[in-house]
Amino acid sequence: MPVPSPEERATTGGLPLLEYLRSHRCLIILDDIQTIFSSQQLAGNYQPGYENYGAFFKQITESSHNSCLILMSWEKPREIAALEGENRPCKSLQLNGLGPEAQEIFREKCLAEPEKWSKLIDLYRGNPLWLNIVATLIQDLFGGSVSEFLSYDTLFLGDLESLLHQHFDRLTASEQQAIAWLAHTPEPADISKIPENLQLSPPELLKVMQSLGRRSLVETVKQNGRSHFTIWPVIREYITNKK
Repeated sequence: MPVPSPEERATTGGLPLLEYLRSHRCLIILDDIQTIFSSQQLAGNYQPGYENYGAFFKQITESSHNSCLILMSWEKPREIAALEGENRPCKSLQLNGLGPEAQEIFREKCLAEPEKWSKLIDLYRGNPLWLNIVATLIQDLFGGSVSEFLSYDTLFLGDLESLLHQHFDRLTASEQQAIAWLAHTPEPADISKIPENLQLSPPELLKVMQSLGRRSLVETVKQNGRSHFTIWPVIREYITNKK
């Protein structure tokens, strides 16, 4: 359902929302929060007319009450990033993909060669929507043969391409530069070593990488005690094929 405005959530049963949350134990879930943020700006900038959401999230987090607010989003609000912590009431949970449980998707699609299924799960990072899309593609084009699908050098995207386009259309020019660099770097990249063709200063690159992380588009890995950055195979394929 569409994300309601703060004004629409301001009262419940005639009571101010915060007072209601204090007197009742409630669970509020807001989905697709990324839709209230602006495109072509760094992560967390609200669209005109939605700025009050920042104050709303901050108030809910900092106030004493008996309820729980869950935000589901590809993009983390800045207020949440600033207020979360190990011993604080505000926390972020990165949803990981499915493991062996994803094989049920392939069974439903009647894919062959179960010994190859773990490779698909790894390539598409266990994302159930992505796996369902690629399983349909394998059934439609390869008669359910996973090995035939995997024999191609190209990672097929099919209907995934339009889904990924929605996310990449939101990026700033600087974010597009940085993620293109990561897409053409086979190994996890050390951002302290900026290539000459990446026209970003060190402070600009740090801001951009933070923003891409808050959009769930980059992964951080530790190598020799330092943070390096990489992207998922599906995202890499999308960017390298993007004209």
